[in-house]
Amino acid sequence: MIKITFYRLSEHYVSFTANGHSRFDVKGKDIVCAAVSSLVQHTGRILHDRCNAVTKKGNGRFEVSLKEHSDLSDLLIDELYRSLCDLQEQFPENLSVEVKGDANRYTNVCS
Repeated sequence: MIKITFYRLSEHYVSFTANGHSRFDVKGKDIVCAAVSSLVQHTGRILHDRCNAVTKKGNGRFEVSLKEHSDLSDLLIDELYRSLCDLQEQFPENLSVEVKGDANRYTNVCS
């Protein structure tokens, strides 16, 4: 399963991580992995280029951390979250999406 966690602080997204493998199908034919990878990496690249975010990628893991939030970063990450929740509805056995905020005071999970 791919687990994606978004982190918020004071109503603003500050980072997100994607970790794991969907196991929907074999490598090269896994449509869930392809969709998630495309969305996450595309958003990460824009955040890196336009918002000076730090990205790390490797071994089934992708991380994005913002140095400062902005209206653009909030918009992009919120749209990523919404798109991933749509995918989770279609593939609940392969994808988990959650939001954690303010030092784990609350957690929202797509349902």
